[in-house]
Amino acid sequence: MCHRRVLRDGDIKLKNIMNQNITLKSLLLVATAAFGLAATARAAEGAANAPATPPPAVTTADGLLGQTYAGLSYSFINLHHSPVNADSFGFEYNQPLNPGFDAVFNYDWTQSGVMAGDRAREQALSAALRAFSTNYSWGKPYVDAGLGYDWTKFAGVKDHSLAWIGEAGVEFQVAPAVSVTPYVRYSLTRGFDQQDNVNYGVKANYWVTKQLAVTVGLDRNNNHDMTYRLGANFRF
Repeated sequence: MCHRRVLRDGDIKLKNIMNQNITLKSLLLVATAAFGLAATARAAEGAANAPATPPPAVTTADGLLGQTYAGLSYSFINLHHSPVNADSFGFEYNQPLNPGFDAVFNYDWTQSGVMAGDRAREQALSAALRAFSTNYSWGKPYVDAGLGYDWTKFAGVKDHSLAWIGEAGVEFQVAPAVSVTPYVRYSLTRGFDQQDNVNYGVKANYWVTKQLAVTVGLDRNNNHDMTYRLGANFRF
């Protein structure tokens, strides 16, 4: 489920300026990978001249790629350079499009602990196109690219910014009902002091039934903030 700009202690813009070692090169790498995998997925589907066949029946031996599902999650965020931490609640919706392509929608609401008599709050909304390949026995590599918007508020001061988002990862089917996905997520926000954010982590999904799954996740960003996530996915 999705990226989010971590709320931070400091000035009233809520964040310290991030490590400037993150450069435009990161964004170019994500974009290049996205176009490359999209081209591969289209080539693999080139059998489109053949008569269309119905998709295979859904079984519990599936991960999340190519599935229609909605997810709810709670995250505890340990802010490394802050005297307080934060809590976040998220919603994710995944809609398959053509084979090898999903549309992904995310909404996150985050609130910090009390600092200077107030709480920092952030809302993030995003939509992305995800391309993935099923041509490999060892896993399903994927990339996505999308747009989002961030709103923040602290001590009566509001801020907002458009966000450019990219993510890459691999979904491994480690058991019939269990998938594990390491990933890297990059976001660029022009309206904030902290413009570049990189999160890298891993998430796991376990289908308890054909419709219900439990999911857990762990990630870290380049400010050394740690996020611990627990949630549920509902397949349609």
